[in-house]
Amino acid sequence: MMKSVRYIALAAGALAVMGTASQAMASTSGGSRDSCSDLVIGGATNASAYGPGSSYGTYASTYDSCLYGNTANQNSTVATANAVLQAASSQAARLIGNRVSSALSGGGAGFNVADNGFSASSGVAAGGMENRMGVWVSGSYSDVSDDNTATAFDGTVYTGFAGVDYKVTNRALVGLSVGYEDADIDTAYNQSSTGADGNVEGDGYTIAPYLGVELGKNASFSLTGGYADLEYDTLRYDPISSNSITGSTDAERWFVSGALNGAHKMASNWNLRGRLSAFYADEEKDAFTETESDGATIDQGALDNAFGQASLEARLGYAFRYAEPYVLAAADYDFEKDEAPVGLGTSLAPAQQKASLDDSDFGARFGGGLNFQLGSNVTGGIEAYTVEFREDYEEITVGGGLRLNF
Repeated sequence: MMKSVRYIALAAGALAVMGTASQAMASTSGGSRDSCSDLVIGGATNASAYGPGSSYGTYASTYDSCLYGNTANQNSTVATANAVLQAASSQAARLIGNRVSSALSGGGAGFNVADNGFSASSGVAAGGMENRMGVWVSGSYSDVSDDNTATAFDGTVYTGFAGVDYKVTNRALVGLSVGYEDADIDTAYNQSSTGADGNVEGDGYTIAPYLGVELGKNASFSLTGGYADLEYDTLRYDPISSNSITGSTDAERWFVSGALNGAHKMASNWNLRGRLSAFYADEEKDAFTETESDGATIDQGALDNAFGQASLEARLGYAFRYAEPYVLAAADYDFEKDEAPVGLGTSLAPAQQKASLDDSDFGARFGGGLNFQLGSNVTGGIEAYTVEFREDYEEITVGGGLRLNF
């Protein structure tokens, strides 16, 4: 009887060891797992699996760095979500808003040069209906980077738009624009042990109707709303094994933007223009499944990200006969945004940092541009600015466009 009990105990022990080994193997090759890949940084789900005293081999000894050490265990789209959404949606809002203001006569203050739309006014004859229809193209490029070690990324966002509008009265117009955007962001925060950066790429198309109303001789209002259909491809690395982890997800974005424009002609051809604007964008990314290089799959949940910003801009320009150089200064306030989830930290490791855009609500833009006239009905311009006063975050944006009235 004692021998039987002993044999049963030995068999049970062997089965337990085999089960533990099988579970450990499943955690390191193939199958479905969390490991260091949870969407929420510092998630508690790893504690039972990889905590001190567990039988998961090397995972146990590296549990603390896996759970608290860096943001590699979050998906690539999380820490970069605000940067991409802010850059792309603000580019779209400003490009379309600029085109609306350039088509209206409400901002005109007797400038020598027809405005290209980057400022608040237009040089066309006030109250005129001679050129009821207009077509335009605009493009913008932003270089964005975050220098926080825990959320470091660097990349570019391109946006291009084309549109057509029609003056329904001498004080109002309606139009429709279509656009394309492309984002390519290298994410150092989830790089491999050999230093290869992660990456998130996104592209898609936008459709946006708009309207503009002349409020007076030196004032106008514009309003636009849009929808974008997007796709994101992600690459990141497991911080323990350095296995590559790839995924792809679709997203939808809705945005709305409004702007109040004003202009004042000063002495000696100096022109002062102002704009008070706000935009709000909401982007919903679908749930998707990532695949690790060893065949394991990792399920990621849907992500809803919102960003809202109000801006006050001023431009001071000097008008020559066919060109007007100007300088600009603007203040931005983020009134709405979703922060990337981060670990709270423990005695073993400090709390993780937020991405810079998450941590800073106020910023400023400084730059300049050039409006020019190519013909009686063709205007254009270029503009560049930098984003300042956001700690560890840098952005340089360059844009340009042409408009034809007929």
